[in-house]
Amino acid sequence: MTVQVGVLGGGRLATALSMLMHLGGAKVRVWEVDESRRPALKKDLKKAAVLVDTLEEAVDGAALVFFAVPAPVFGDVAEAYGPHARGNHIVLHAARGVGPRFVLPHQMIRRATCVRKIGVLGGPLYFADLEKKRPLFVALGSRYPEVFTAVAEIAEGTPVRLHTSRDVIGTEVAGAYSLVTALAVGMCETLDMGETAKGVLMARGLSEATKLGLYLGGQLSTFTGLAGVGDLIPRKVSSTERHHLVGAALATGTPIDEALRGVAGHVEGVTTAQEGAARTHDWGLRLPLLDTVAAVIDGADDVRPRLEALLELDLQLGAEVESRARW
Repeated sequence: MTVQVGVLGGGRLATALSMLMHLGGAKVRVWEVDESRRPALKKDLKKAAVLVDTLEEAVDGAALVFFAVPAPVFGDVAEAYGPHARGNHIVLHAARGVGPRFVLPHQMIRRATCVRKIGVLGGPLYFADLEKKRPLFVALGSRYPEVFTAVAEIAEGTPVRLHTSRDVIGTEVAGAYSLVTALAVGMCETLDMGETAKGVLMARGLSEATKLGLYLGGQLSTFTGLAGVGDLIPRKVSSTERHHLVGAALATGTPIDEALRGVAGHVEGVTTAQEGAARTHDWGLRLPLLDTVAAVIDGADDVRPRLEALLELDLQLGAEVESRARW
């Protein structure tokens, strides 16, 4: 039986996923909210998917719906999808950020729709490997076995290698925090602080992500596995490179608005850092890297001393914290 999939979004992720799911035998419909981008998207999709005019057309009759949109617009798309959502829909996303008040993507879906069968893709998602017929390793987090079954059926016969877990929260936090860390790494690189310093900052980012993820109800194994450690493997991913560029600009005194105008695409780590710094103190969490990145975004000009202070701190991975599960 051919699986019908609705893809919401029209960027690189939407195109790559449509190609991949077409390869897996799915019938794919894609909706892009920006009409000006549709002609180019239709050309990129070729015969892998049908480009439709409305969100309703994309999800009508679909068994699986994929949110291929970044965190800054995730809530709006969830609201638009809400009236057309069905209880039996399986919804997937790969957003690496948070909404206002540090709301995670799966929470936005749950608040705006009747859907409960949600899965999140994480780990080292390097879709360029697919073009070279190389394996794509994917961490899939969900609380529902039906999600694993549906994705595995589509992935069969494709280069995708699935690693499943029941931890949606941890997978989302790991992905979001990795981009905050990427901002810090970009600062470190432009200040020529060395490879060791970059490694320490990445380790600290993972440590803090673990601490936050455990507090919110995630699992330690997520952060020591593909979604956590695996996501920190150095690679040329466009989203990571954007964050490095913005971090580099901030380190040289460029205001955040100007730094963001200098790159193409969303820089989700900025909102994650700002919203995280605004909330985690109230939760009793001490996350120095997060606070440092947020301070630099807000205009702090003593970037090097702040990063050097981070390098002097002890590191702990998986420290025990009180869980406040939000599922």
